[in-house]
Amino acid sequence: MNIPFVLVCLVIIAGLAWMAYRNIHRLNRRIEEFDEERARQSLDPFSALAELFQQQENAQRKRRR
Repeated sequence: MNIPFVLVCLVIIAGLAWMAYRNIHRLNRRIEEFDEERARQSLDPFSALAELFQQQENAQRKRRR
């Protein structure tokens, strides 16, 4: 076997493994932040629906003017 080729391949594999490790940790951190944000917000679907209707009414009022 060609030793330099094997060494280059091992370096590339190590670099790809390191990038995958970093991306996994970054993704896990973003998931935790998302879960924390979702836990802070209320899960009342009726208030969210009322807010959407209010926004829709405001948009219609602006169009009429």
